Amino acid sequence: MVGVLKDLSPGAVARAIEWNLFGLYATFDRIPGARVDHEPHLMRVCTGLPHELLNGIFRAQFPTDDIDGSIEEAIGDFRSRELPMIWWTGPSSKPPELGKYLENVGLVHAGELKGTAVELDTLPETTPTEDELTVEAVRDEPTLMAWLAPLAFGYEFPEPAALALFDLFLGFGFDSDAPFQHYLGRWKGHPIATCSMFFGGGVAGMHTTVVPAYRGQGIGAALTLSAMLDARDAGYRVGVANTATNGSQVQGSLGFKSYCHLGLYMPTQWGGLSATRGGVVGDGIAHRSWGHLLR
Repeated sequence: MVGVLKDLSPGAVARAIEWNLFGLYATFDRIPGARVDHEPHLMRVCTGLPHELLNGIFRAQFPTDDIDGSIEEAIGDFRSRELPMIWWTGPSSKPPELGKYLENVGLVHAGELKGTAVELDTLPETTPTEDELTVEAVRDEPTLMAWLAPLAFGYEFPEPAALALFDLFLGFGFDSDAPFQHYLGRWKGHPIATCSMFFGGGVAGMHTTVVPAYRGQGIGAALTLSAMLDARDAGYRVGVANTATNGSQVQGSLGFKSYCHLGLYMPTQWGGLSATRGGVVGDGIAHRSWGHLLR
């Protein structure tokens, strides 16, 4: 465990929310064929995989002089390869009105996420769940494959993208101190929900998805709580999550509070994916090709 966040002031927590996200995406450089550029004024993640959540631009900071040209240069590789992508804005973005400049060059404001956090010592020990639900930490390859199905189904990942993520996470291993910790929720034995926890920026980042037919039953809260209690036991003080402003109630039920907002900007002129696709903020229609793996 390295550099656990101790400054719990609002500004420090907001920065940690962003840096946890940046750190997670930086690990994508381990995907074959992917490239992560750490430049002074931005981080560019280009996996080459056909999903907007797997390609993007982060922590961009530009002077206003010729900012349109800087933006065009930053997205040039995505445009030439017709890759779906997201440009993320947040508290660290400069200028603060960067989103307006992104729209000026043709990107569409596709949504907002709330950057939320909770102090782990305030968590309840349990949350109401049904007896049919079981939650387990992923500790071997077969369980990771079972975990993959609801993740891919919920986020609409095509098979190449899902399998690349499987290989990425498999490569990090299953030790309790690995940067990623995964949890699988089963309903009557069937895999229907996942939580991935990433340690970075001094905090534990939560990424939870539930197959649409099983939402609204406290399943996401149960998985998120299991992960965060493990993070607390490991010495972390803060859990963070990025959620749609009109999305999951999981974070509210566990005491998460909003510390910042993250803007999502997407192209509409290449890649064949709409900037209004719900999967960007976690409420997408399930990808039917994964349905048979949920049985």
